Amino acid sequence: MTDPAEATPPRRRTQRERREATVGKLVDATIAAISEVGYARASVQEICKRAGVSHGGLFRHFETRLDLVVTAAEEVGRRLISNFWEQVGPVVEHEAGLHDVLRAIRAASRSPLNLVWFEILVAARTDTALRTRLRPTLDSFAEDIYLTALRIPAIAAQPVETRQAAVSAALHMFDGETFANAIHPSPHLDDKRLEIVAALYQTPATRD
Repeated sequence: MTDPAEATPPRRRTQRERREATVGKLVDATIAAISEVGYARASVQEICKRAGVSHGGLFRHFETRLDLVVTAAEEVGRRLISNFWEQVGPVVEHEAGLHDVLRAIRAASRSPLNLVWFEILVAARTDTALRTRLRPTLDSFAEDIYLTALRIPAIAAQPVETRQAAVSAALHMFDGETFANAIHPSPHLDDKRLEIVAALYQTPATRD
């Protein structure tokens, strides 16, 4: 049995590790606050309370609330891409039919994180500073989701000249469902909308 006196004391975290841990708490708290109380009510006070970090602690790492929100938006984008392929990838790898693939895409779109993304985008519509700061994040997210979608055979088979439009059309429909269902669900229309999207992705060869 090891003598407690000889036990190795726990390693003290470096300043960098402490900083990263605090930033992580603040980002997670920002995402959770926007998800649960909305963008407008995700105040510095609300975020600090959830993170267990003082106001001074927040502003040691972020000059403004806007800086924190933009960092949180970048993290939401990364998580959405990861969640998308976690939901869709296994279905694609099992060579499931188009309808099953679309159901997986729909499930990924209905992640609570997507509502956080919408909250931030809606705020950016009337907040010039937020919209300007988010532009690189939005461009990067659009490119990443498109490249990820190309891993789906039915999407990769689309004509090059219309492929990107076809991807965005389907994703925007599922995004719209997610937003609308958060307020007024209409599950009786889900299957009908899925048929419309499936028809969109039919290639000339599969229509014959």
